[in-house]
Amino acid sequence: MRYQILGPLLVEYEGQTRPVTGGKVRTMLAALLLHANQQLSVAQLAQRMWPGDAPHSLRRVVQTNIVRLRHELPWPGSVVTGPAGYSVLVEPGDLDVHVFDRLVDEAATAPGLDDQARLLRAALGLWRGPACADVASPWLHEMDLPSLNERRLLALERRIEVDLLLHRTDGIVPELRRLTVEHPFRERFWVQLMAALFRQGRQAEALSAYQSLSHRFIDELGVEPGTELREVHQQILRGTGLHPLLAEATAPIQAASTPAAVPRTLPPATPHFVGRAEEFATLDWHRDEAAAVVVLDGPAGIGKSALAVRWLHDNAADYPDGLLHVDLHGYADEPPLEASEALAVLLGDLGVAAADLPGGVAARSQLFRTLTATRRMAVLLDNALDADQVRPLLPGAAATAIVTSRNQLRGLVVLDGAIRLTVPRLEPAEAASLLGLNPRTEEAARLAELCDRTPLALRILAERMARMPHVSPASWIAALLDEAERLAALDAGDGASGDLPRSLSWSYRRLDPATAELMRRLAVHTRKAFTTGWAAEVAMLDVPVVRQHLDHLVGVHLLEQLNHDQYRVSLLAGLYGRHRALLDPAR
Repeated sequence: MRYQILGPLLVEYEGQTRPVTGGKVRTMLAALLLHANQQLSVAQLAQRMWPGDAPHSLRRVVQTNIVRLRHELPWPGSVVTGPAGYSVLVEPGDLDVHVFDRLVDEAATAPGLDDQARLLRAALGLWRGPACADVASPWLHEMDLPSLNERRLLALERRIEVDLLLHRTDGIVPELRRLTVEHPFRERFWVQLMAALFRQGRQAEALSAYQSLSHRFIDELGVEPGTELREVHQQILRGTGLHPLLAEATAPIQAASTPAAVPRTLPPATPHFVGRAEEFATLDWHRDEAAAVVVLDGPAGIGKSALAVRWLHDNAADYPDGLLHVDLHGYADEPPLEASEALAVLLGDLGVAAADLPGGVAARSQLFRTLTATRRMAVLLDNALDADQVRPLLPGAAATAIVTSRNQLRGLVVLDGAIRLTVPRLEPAEAASLLGLNPRTEEAARLAELCDRTPLALRILAERMARMPHVSPASWIAALLDEAERLAALDAGDGASGDLPRSLSWSYRRLDPATAELMRRLAVHTRKAFTTGWAAEVAMLDVPVVRQHLDHLVGVHLLEQLNHDQYRVSLLAGLYGRHRALLDPAR
């Protein structure tokens, strides 16, 4: 290998390795190697080389460091100048991170556990310490390296899992104790530690480990451990269980029932889709960075599902092994789908017969991860209620999960490394065009604002306007200025799917009574920005209590948080909140 970045940055030439001298040159080479064979612009290099203010004559300073880098490297032509910037050209096998990725991919497709273990050990053996350990660049460590570090942790998790399945537990407990200290909220390491202790007949220590992590989760995060951890704990308490890491059998789960046909259960894309260019670009970027879990959150009717479905259809070629979809009914008339039921749907789509489904969430989740571990596929987990509902449904290492929810799913971001993208309102011109009106007219802009530039509201109004072409836009504006008329106009009269008030009611019904009461009061008393102190006066509650309620309302997109202590009731949510207050005059 010519270049090694899995540890301190080294260059190998004629059997000798040597560091790269000069901090800025070392940072520049690390950045180019992390994006090997891709061009980085002067601005992109500057972001990584200067954490504060960049120097004057930026282009000249970068060019000077490029010249120094070319002198450092013993291979002429390695650093190439292109139309968009600079790149380092590497061949297969030249860069240790490429070798690491190749070995991990080979392990994912290896037929036997022994081969998987051998390949994963070889891949992890390339790491000599933290990647780019001697490169002083905050941007590089915060933006470029997290995805690489995550790939290492996933490979490490899989190697330990294979060792446990092969009953190779020598030395594994000390290793897992160290890993749980280094990554205290990475639940997979805790599952493996408890399983390893249980396999060695140390049941009491396994239960003690669970108690320690449970207290830490509750004290520091305010949440309980995830479903798999809780189920492993219960199975260890009983002294037996179906979890693969606890079971006596060492044979890996087979996917013989998987059909040859590629599963594609994604709904059709919404016709007449408008806008979202920035969101598409962001999703493209996260796909290129191999993000494992992407959360699209936002208020009712904002178009989260439509965006996810359209993007997945447009990028189906990147997921040749399938596109799966399950509606989790997090916000709907029916109760939220249990994780075991959702896994039954997903496993059925992968060809697992109902008679072959294992019992329990943990066993089904393990089977789902196993069947998707080597498949380049995407799973759309639509309309999720919370992180606990989603976590058991996350696929294996090679697959991508796209999650949509009105909930910000903060736990999924904190504990599972999910990337969150909040879907905003449409741009004014896009919203007006969805109404079928000339976006340049004042009436189109006003109607779009009355619908809060929310796609569901706009589509409902557009359908009404098309049915009644004799009604002028000015008449619609006059009607919508009356809030009761506006709610009626935003009900398509065709069931829940075309009823914005009912859709808003699903968010409202998921609130606890005290938070719902505060929401009604805020909706009635203000349509402007307000502070926590003002909300406490309106609610006649203590500030810490109100702050918790406000944070929950922000988390489910019924309030907008403008800055640290300034909030605003969302337009449509406020409209519905005042409607609820009118339905209960006693309040």
